Amino acid sequence: MATSFAHSGLAPLEPSGPLLTTNLDLAIAELRQRDRDRYLAALYAPAGVRPALIALFGIDAELGAVVAGTTEPMIGEIRLAWWREALEGLDTGTVPAQPLLQLVAAELLPRGISGAALAGLEDRWLGMIGNSEVPAAHVEGGGVLFGLAARLLGGDTVLGKQLGEAWVTGDGAGLPQVPSPLRLLLGLVRLAARDVARAEQGSPLEPPGSLGRQWLLLKTIALGR
Repeated sequence: MATSFAHSGLAPLEPSGPLLTTNLDLAIAELRQRDRDRYLAALYAPAGVRPALIALFGIDAELGAVVAGTTEPMIGEIRLAWWREALEGLDTGTVPAQPLLQLVAAELLPRGISGAALAGLEDRWLGMIGNSEVPAAHVEGGGVLFGLAARLLGGDTVLGKQLGEAWVTGDGAGLPQVPSPLRLLLGLVRLAARDVARAEQGSPLEPPGSLGRQWLLLKTIALGR
């Protein structure tokens, strides 16, 4: 585990052995590879909620990976449609033999987050296929994602949506003091704003999981601003 988490008292989420033997192991490994910021932020969630938050972030990261790996728009749309239908099917008890979907069924459905609600995240990514600009639906979808995360964390979903939209745009100005349960989401907003500022200055983006990013995340969670 990274140095800045050494004294946090958090149990590592990384698989302890060479084999990824559970759905959670696989989801952790995929999220850690695809989005190190959200992986690290999830470490600050209460232990009982972490698997659910990993599942939630994992679904969004999976949809994003579909878009990132798409060279033919129609193929990308078909793949996103498969995920949408699979997520909606969870509400009727249809759970495919797919590790992430099985984790969603085990961790999110019992907490009142439906497959239909998760399927709505497809709207967040569909408009990104072949689009050089960020559509409004992508920003709004960030709000949906963080609103669901806020539910898991026991925080204000309206504030969660506000944080999610700020995370997508990288504009963290004017946000209120954020209570403890949602500070890990605020940390992600601050990291996104840091990336936007560096891009505007012509500076290269920091490596995922760098000590500077970890420190900003830790400081934001500690101070709530």
